[in-house]
Amino acid sequence: MVRAGIALLFCLLSASCAGDDPVGLFDGRRAGREPIVETETLSVDLDALEGAAIDPEPSGPIPIEIPDDALDWTGRGAVGIDVQDNAFDQRVVVVTAGTELTWTNQGRNEHNVRPAIEGAFDSISATALAMKGDSASRVFTEPGDYPYFCSLHGTATNGQTGRIIVVPADSA
Repeated sequence: MVRAGIALLFCLLSASCAGDDPVGLFDGRRAGREPIVETETLSVDLDALEGAAIDPEPSGPIPIEIPDDALDWTGRGAVGIDVQDNAFDQRVVVVTAGTELTWTNQGRNEHNVRPAIEGAFDSISATALAMKGDSASRVFTEPGDYPYFCSLHGTATNGQTGRIIVVPADSA
């Protein structure tokens, strides 16, 4: 009996995803909004991006295909990205070089932000996004494609993923 009680307590304490919330106390259903569940695979060629990142003299700009569902936030100096449990609300955004992006934890779990391409930008640790309301920023000065993910709730291409597409200031 005690062992079953401890197991139940452990399950309750370790429930860390909105999918573990069958009555919708934490995922927004009771607040009138649909829960966000990130199940889509991020469509980006990581091998090509990694190859371009290590090529000291590329033969020209790497073409970046901008998805139809990307949010066009070019021309803004600052952009906010809401981090929900298991998803980034603004998953794919297009910004102008020099834009400051701020990720804000809007969920009940801690999160992090890691580039899918090692070294593409400085990671944001889970301690920086540990609690609801915590935020951290990065400025993207170089045009390029910057896929990222939360390593606590996904991988570089599956789960809690996002993508920043940075275009030159003169093309916005």
